[in-house]
Amino acid sequence: MRDQISPSLSFFSNKRQNNDMDYRYDAIILGKRDLGETDRFYILYTQEEGKITALGKGTKRPNAKLSGNLEPVTYSQIFMAKNRGKGNITGAIGLNFFPNVKANFLALKSTFFVFGIFEKIISDQEGDPEIFQLLLGYLESLDKISAENVKENRFDILSLGFILKLLDNLGYRLEVERCASCGKKLSLGQNFFDAKSGGILCPDCSRGSLGAMRVSDGAIKLMRIFLKNDPKNFSKIDASERDVDYLRKIITEELNWISI
Repeated sequence: MRDQISPSLSFFSNKRQNNDMDYRYDAIILGKRDLGETDRFYILYTQEEGKITALGKGTKRPNAKLSGNLEPVTYSQIFMAKNRGKGNITGAIGLNFFPNVKANFLALKSTFFVFGIFEKIISDQEGDPEIFQLLLGYLESLDKISAENVKENRFDILSLGFILKLLDNLGYRLEVERCASCGKKLSLGQNFFDAKSGGILCPDCSRGSLGAMRVSDGAIKLMRIFLKNDPKNFSKIDASERDVDYLRKIITEELNWISI
């Protein structure tokens, strides 16, 4: 039986300081929201401190110098003055704008779907360089396939693979090699997924689980590939729409279980 785990990320406290109040971050901009007539709050995932919110003064004004480097789906170096409360952004240098993602509606839709999940399951100010590199690798891979003539489900494959890998890094390890209940090696055929049990169940063990959901062999194979490989290689993976649909249902069930 699986025990529920709370996501736990190690705090990375080695901020790069210019003086007592100025900080520099490598950041991926997840989102923004307006504040008054001229300012905006920005939600950032930084390599140094994890998810933080910072104020950009005057960034709503036309032709504001900082705004282009602070658009969502951008990897930037952020300079910030901090004293109390949220920091104030004083400068930003764009490192990767992911232009192909922003020019492709399906890619952009997938990105904001991933960002929405990412924001919900990642705690504030708990930095993890591995998670940062995972997110950066996802965006780089998505930008690569966005410039190619690929099937629509390739965006789904990449995004679902990233979410599965993210959950694994956060401590939600799914068993996909052996039955999550009895431990026997899985055989091809009538296998099931159960979020409460923590992975794939064999036919015998599935009979004792009310929440078990039938899954395809192809979906299990996809999960194994994702968990063993770097997200930068996910752009090469192809799969049938049927298997992608099963994978989507598996991840939905897992996310629902985590939110209980």
